[in-house]
Amino acid sequence: MRNLLVVVCVLLAASVYAQSLSNPLAMHKDSSAFVGWATSAEIVRGYVNISDTTFTYTQSGTTSNHAFFGSIPNCLGKANGQFISLGDGGYITLQFDSPIVNGIGHDFAVFENALIPNTIPNQDSIVFFELAFVEVSSNGEDFVRFPAISHVQTDVQMGNGDYDDCHLLKNLAGIFPVFYGCPFDLEELANEPNLDVNNITHVRLVDVVGSIDPQYGTYDSEGNIINDPFPTPYHTCGFDLDAVGVIHSLNSVQENITVDANAYPNPASGFVNLSADRDFSVEIYNLMGQKVLCDSEKSTFFAMDISEFESGIYFVAFVFDDCRIVKKIQVMQ
Repeated sequence: MRNLLVVVCVLLAASVYAQSLSNPLAMHKDSSAFVGWATSAEIVRGYVNISDTTFTYTQSGTTSNHAFFGSIPNCLGKANGQFISLGDGGYITLQFDSPIVNGIGHDFAVFENALIPNTIPNQDSIVFFELAFVEVSSNGEDFVRFPAISHVQTDVQMGNGDYDDCHLLKNLAGIFPVFYGCPFDLEELANEPNLDVNNITHVRLVDVVGSIDPQYGTYDSEGNIINDPFPTPYHTCGFDLDAVGVIHSLNSVQENITVDANAYPNPASGFVNLSADRDFSVEIYNLMGQKVLCDSEKSTFFAMDISEFESGIYFVAFVFDDCRIVKKIQVMQ
């Protein structure tokens, strides 16, 4: 884990970062996509060093064997570089003024304060990261975890200050530098039982213990042990949460009205036919939430040319005067 001097240096450096990173997933805190932020939270702190639970750290008159940097207000509201540390295996559960819903593309983003080394010029993918699993709930009791994947090597333990490539990680929070959030798409969990992806009331971040020792380590959804810097025996140890930003909120979208809308064939190749029982216009988005095609004219039928689309999943928005209906299609060229 970083000491406070390093954190201050990173925050100063972050103030001159461009508004985007080379990784298109990274979302800057000032993105117009955000419609809200977490408004309350509860935390259970983890150890300073889970492999030696008797180890304590002292800072400013406080001594503890658990992480103790930061407080709840540091992770509420818009990302600002302030944070609260979870400790080894600690977790924090956040709530919002309005439930998060499964919209087009990503639905919320988690902000940490990972470091980019200043010794490697012209790159922003090699990062000192401290990771967290991301879980969501629609009732505050049953939590479902996003399927995290780590392809970081597991032969040599990453140490305090070691860096690796954020492209080796998927569905893990903490891979982007301060002021940049890692987004998550609820569509990935749409078929999970006991979860309503259109009524997400809680988001939970669970610190990944990055030890490659099976006694203490944690595993991804494929059974790989996850390697991140360990141990980091400071009061700032573990995942450092800055904020959780909402992209799609129940209060930010209009209530759907019953409309018969269809997209066919599905899977599609070359053309996709769109029809409804009243006039609509069309917007098509890729999985990144980027608009790739639109037709602002209104009709009850469109034959959309998708011959230039790459194979993959897309979202078709039927835009009516009083609502939007979204259909998922698969393109196979």
